Amino acid sequence: MHHTGTDIQKLVDLLGGWPPHFDEVERAHGESILRYLKREKRIDEPVFGQVVRYAVHRAAFDRLSVLIVEEGFEATEGNYLSGLSQQRSSHINQLKALEKELLGTPYIRAKVGDSTQTSFMDQFDDHVPKDGEHGGKVITPFRPLTRKRGPS
Repeated sequence: MHHTGTDIQKLVDLLGGWPPHFDEVERAHGESILRYLKREKRIDEPVFGQVVRYAVHRAAFDRLSVLIVEEGFEATEGNYLSGLSQQRSSHINQLKALEKELLGTPYIRAKVGDSTQTSFMDQFDDHVPKDGEHGGKVITPFRPLTRKRGPS
C-alpha cells in the first residue's frame, strides 16, 4: 500500500504537528519512520514524541557527518576524536536507543509482554460514533519496550 504525503501529513496533524523548528530534513526523517509505524499500526501520541526526537538526532547526525568529511580530521596521537566526531557519536547513541524502541521486532515486543499493542490507528477505518453511541473499543496505552530495573 502506497502512502501519499497527504496521508502522512494528515496523521502528523492528528498527532499535533511537527515542531516549528523542523525543516525539510527533519520532516523527511520523521515521515519515513512514520510510514513504517503506520503500516505496523504502532503509532500514538507518545510514540510520535519519540519519532520527533529520532528525526532531530538523525538530521543532526547527517549534518555532522558532512562536516566531518569536510573537516578531514584525523585521530591524534592519543586517538581522540574531533569535537564534531564526539557530537556525532552522542547522536548515534541516542539513535540506537530510539530505534530499539520504535523498530523493535515482534519477537522483542512479545518478549517484554507487548504482543497485542493497538493504537488509535485502528479507529480510522471504523464509522464515527453518533451522539450517545460508544465506540466500544479499548485502546491499549503505549508501553515502552525497556524493562524496569530493580532498586540499585
